[in-house]
Amino acid sequence: MKRKILFFVFSAAALLAPVRAATLDHYSPDVAKSVRLGFGDIRGDYFVDRPVSDQIMMGLGIPNPTKSLADGNYLISGCRRHSCDEKSAVIVTAKGATLAAGIIYFRCGGDPVKRPSAPPVDCTLGPHLRIFMKQKNDRPAFAQELQDWAAREGYKGTPETQILR
Repeated sequence: MKRKILFFVFSAAALLAPVRAATLDHYSPDVAKSVRLGFGDIRGDYFVDRPVSDQIMMGLGIPNPTKSLADGNYLISGCRRHSCDEKSAVIVTAKGATLAAGIIYFRCGGDPVKRPSAPPVDCTLGPHLRIFMKQKNDRPAFAQELQDWAAREGYKGTPETQILR
């Protein structure tokens, strides 16, 4: 009887040990809150004209497996529902704090009603990569990790980096 109990205890402990890493994905309230706090109310027109934090979360709509990084942080990535050519990734700490993010998007013009003077842009020119980092997190390793992610996703080009204060 003791063996069965010990087997159960050790089995349960083994199953529960990696729970934090397995649940650290874009569904985690810590990650969603951190992305929203990290980007505040800055706006952009990458997927749609909305706050950047909303667009990053949209880009995680269909998740990829969370990747553990060598420095102890995690790369959470995915693609936008109904438009999987558009993607985003976030580098977060083990507690879910956002360190950097990237968006793969297309410059397809914009809303002609909102910007009637904007020239039309050809969507067939290919995707673009925008990397976002807070000034305090501006580390080449984070930018390189996001560039490597984009390359794995098929992106070939030079990223645009935006440093946030």
